[in-house]
Amino acid sequence: MSSDKKECMIYLDNGGTFTDSIIVWSDGSFETGKALTTPDNLEKCFFNTIASAAEKSSVKEIFPRASVIGYGTTLGTNVMVSAGQGGPKIGFITTKGSEDRTIIMRHRAAGLSRVEAMHLIAAEKAPPLIPRGLIKGVAERVDARGEVVIPLNEKEVKKGVKELVDKGVEGIAVGMLWSFLNPVHERRVREIIHEMHPGLPVAISCEVAPTFRELPRYMTTIIDLLIGKPLRSLLSVISSKLVELGYTNPLLVMQAFGGLSQAAIVKPATTLHSGPVGGLMGIEFFKKIYGYENAIGSDVGGTSFDICVSPEKGSPLLREPIIGRYEISNSMREIITIGAGGGSIARANPITKVLTVGPDSAGSTPGPVCYGFGGTEPTVSDADVVLGRVDPDYFLGGKIKLNREKAAKAIEEKIARPLGMTTEEAAEAICKIIDGKMQATLQTRIALMGIDPDKFVCFAYGGMGAAHCAGYTSGLGLQKVIIPPYASVFCAFGASTADITHRNERSPWLSIPPMPFSSETLRLYLNDADSLEQVLLQEGMQRYNKMFVEVEEKAINEMESEGVSRDVIKLSYEVFARYGGQLWEVACKVPHGRIRTIDELRSLLRSFEDTYEKEYGLGAMSPRGGIEIVTIAVEAKAAGKKPRLTKHKYVGTDSSPALKGKREVYFDGKWMNTSIYDMHRLQMGNVVEGPAIIEATDTTLVAPPDVKVTVDEYLNMVMEPLKK
Repeated sequence: MSSDKKECMIYLDNGGTFTDSIIVWSDGSFETGKALTTPDNLEKCFFNTIASAAEKSSVKEIFPRASVIGYGTTLGTNVMVSAGQGGPKIGFITTKGSEDRTIIMRHRAAGLSRVEAMHLIAAEKAPPLIPRGLIKGVAERVDARGEVVIPLNEKEVKKGVKELVDKGVEGIAVGMLWSFLNPVHERRVREIIHEMHPGLPVAISCEVAPTFRELPRYMTTIIDLLIGKPLRSLLSVISSKLVELGYTNPLLVMQAFGGLSQAAIVKPATTLHSGPVGGLMGIEFFKKIYGYENAIGSDVGGTSFDICVSPEKGSPLLREPIIGRYEISNSMREIITIGAGGGSIARANPITKVLTVGPDSAGSTPGPVCYGFGGTEPTVSDADVVLGRVDPDYFLGGKIKLNREKAAKAIEEKIARPLGMTTEEAAEAICKIIDGKMQATLQTRIALMGIDPDKFVCFAYGGMGAAHCAGYTSGLGLQKVIIPPYASVFCAFGASTADITHRNERSPWLSIPPMPFSSETLRLYLNDADSLEQVLLQEGMQRYNKMFVEVEEKAINEMESEGVSRDVIKLSYEVFARYGGQLWEVACKVPHGRIRTIDELRSLLRSFEDTYEKEYGLGAMSPRGGIEIVTIAVEAKAAGKKPRLTKHKYVGTDSSPALKGKREVYFDGKWMNTSIYDMHRLQMGNVVEGPAIIEATDTTLVAPPDVKVTVDEYLNMVMEPLKK
């Protein structure tokens, strides 16, 4: 280890097939690592991947030198998948009459693919996270103004708790109607549970998700309890071992809304889908460096294909995202995911003679056939090996030797022979189909968002992103495709660029009555001081201000518990509002929290009107119904340590010093003598024209005959069409 590498940052991304890591040194250099994910023991792959990255250094020296260790984990998603199938057994206590709310859910199409949603009559509803027999209703009622109209029946609570514990529940979630306005009953239920059974885990919705709409609020509370115990146990074990190894700072955990939090205080529900969000953070980091306004991220892993879009103003938050097939009330950055990746299984229908690829995956166990771990179904990775795209002797730098013969035999027997194709034709068809699926997903997202693709650059990353980006971006009209040299672990890298962040939301339910408006512009006459004054004096405004003060102070207190000084905390404010009588809100940025003056009220209403018109158009505005402010949010941020990237000097276009040799690679129906380059030896300004393969220890960039790759000042590879 060189003496100038004084300290480092370590970040990990726990994926379905591999767990990735990156060590970023203070001199700007980096080391990457990969280890097979061990779903039954995530601690094991956590330390295995760091050991893999630290091979050039000394593992013993890594942890004392680390100033930051951050982690994005899939544990929460894994627990949700097993819920009801041998996972944690929990109960639910709710307002009498609402016992079936989490069973009925909202709509059958939640979480279904487009094709599945077209056949709703044949689609099964998502299985409930808590079966009906473990849901107990108790008499109580708080109204829409937060007033108690029916006192809590404590005898029913005690009876329900006893029945649930007798059935062996490991925790109890509590969710009641309008508790976000008055939490007195939920808190009393928790007290009763702890009086009867001290130490039994309890989650109450007024603290987990104190927001409007009971279904996502209940589901978030249930999920928080489901994943809370195993997540805290995992983070505690990892944190303790890190201390033993010499790491002296808190373990940081990536959150789904795009920030980091200490493991000791992170909210379990905010860790869902946090891994892919790291990639989005990396894209926004590079946008600032390059000066790009718009970017798309495309992440191809072993199991899934993830898309994120970062337009000029940054990626918006999803208010009520769907995790699996469950709607939750936990804002997160939008990640579009389909089942497509290196482990996607290819099958030939014996009747229709149609080849399909995915969405099911071989995962890490047993994995693709070529891994030699017991897999028998041909996958995309097997096709890449058969086509010569991936060198079977250089997978993960040669740590794992892939078996090309087994892969070819599986494709020949299960795909080529049934479809009357050669093995190479079948392998190329597998790649084209998976590339087509990913391209269709990208194209659909571009169309739905109204994006002009020639104003966007695309970042390609993930273990298989570099191998397939030429295929899935072809013909989309994007400016260029950028592949970082650490593309394989880009989500882990992206997490290292995130800030320390806490976000808190509450629902004040402020109803602003109709005010005078212009019949031409459909905008409010905000110079009507009498109407504005009446709004300031109403009870709902007092509740709105009180909640904003509480939420702001909570966000600041959480940041201070992270060791962040109050004077460096940056606060941002947001409200979710709608016209009266409408179902959905728009998110509006506002310059302040509390509303104390007429001018501050005017700024809030202007923000709502401007946002609404921009999203839906002037003709959709409906001021006759008044305005309802449903939810408020405060986000507190403090800049964390960021990686320092080295900007390299121009060397020249000649890439021959990085040439490793040549081998036959199958492109467009024929074998071609293809140049093979070492990615780590390419320098700024080097140009590689296709057909070519650029190899790193943990990824392979495939450049077909119609593209060229140029290495930029950060050693990122920029792929563009080859002009002939």
